[in-house]
Amino acid sequence: MNNLNNENAMCRQVESLARLIRDIYPDLEEQTRSVLTTPEIYMLKKIVLTGSGDCHAAAVAAQNMFEKMLGLPVQVVSPLELSRYYQMKWVGETPGDPLVIALSNSGKAARLLEAVKRTRGCGSMVLAVTADKESPLAGNADKIIGMSVPGFERAPGTRTYMAMLLALYLIAIRMGEVRLKITQEQSGTYRQSLLTMADRLEECMDKWKDAVFSYIERKKDAWGAEFYGSGYDMGSAVYGSEKMYEAAGLLALYSDTENWFHVNYFLRATQRTMTMVFADKDNPAHSRTREMIQRMNEMGRDFLLVTNDGSLKGTVTITLPDPACGLLSPFLSFVPAALAAAYTAALLGEEYSRGFKGIWEETPSSFTTVNSREIIME
Repeated sequence: MNNLNNENAMCRQVESLARLIRDIYPDLEEQTRSVLTTPEIYMLKKIVLTGSGDCHAAAVAAQNMFEKMLGLPVQVVSPLELSRYYQMKWVGETPGDPLVIALSNSGKAARLLEAVKRTRGCGSMVLAVTADKESPLAGNADKIIGMSVPGFERAPGTRTYMAMLLALYLIAIRMGEVRLKITQEQSGTYRQSLLTMADRLEECMDKWKDAVFSYIERKKDAWGAEFYGSGYDMGSAVYGSEKMYEAAGLLALYSDTENWFHVNYFLRATQRTMTMVFADKDNPAHSRTREMIQRMNEMGRDFLLVTNDGSLKGTVTITLPDPACGLLSPFLSFVPAALAAAYTAALLGEEYSRGFKGIWEETPSSFTTVNSREIIME
């Protein structure tokens, strides 16, 4: 496996995450303290988190944290829905309402640009979180947080995903602190917990790599993959599904634990399916996730479990460190999913994103994530 880690760019991205946290934390923490004024934070009535791909997964992971920190309605809305379907009667009811937090590493995603133009034109305030402060997204935003992620060799998004999560959590913590939903002592504890995740990650990395590889090596001939989580655990499930497509080209789905009992329970090719379950012990849905895990074990299902609940066991179990707040759990729980996608791609000899060759080759006239006809709905 050592050779696999050494030859795999995505694995090297994963191994760089602890250093990345330490590198970008000071700048992001400073930006999140000043990007919104106290009056702007107090006047908020609701928040919309929007982004596609990795950014959508990060929004799902962070939604409950925003709700806890603000005590306000927080929606995760896809850029397509926000640009074409979202009811504008809910936008601009008061100045700057809602706050639309628009997430895009490149800042060039066509449908996200359409969404922010539409909502901003109707009176919302747009906060862009992007790695390119000169991007079209930044140019159409009222506020900007720039993620200065140091350059690294290209691979399916792992470093950028962690940076996006860190930015979102720090924004939520700052808002909760200003709105007096949490004390300064609590906000300090949450921030310190995020920073010290770098130490926890370094302590766990070797064990996680061994455990994930042992599972993926056994499942390398799988027909597909499935990822399960509920609430804020769902963000890691979404991320895992996306990376399995992008890194390995493998059919992959995600779902919540309740839906497993109703639908996915009846899967026939269980031995030819990779299965990953995320189960934070503080998650309000944890009781149902425990029931799903118990039933999976009774059925002899072969699955990889990511949890901080020592009473639970999967076929292979990844033990997460406890954060200061359970809502921060997705900050590390996505890492085993990234390793799973990386190892699957390596064992299959798959080129990331199919190398954009053959039917995946994109010409200047191809419709892509950034090349699309914008239609601004009035």
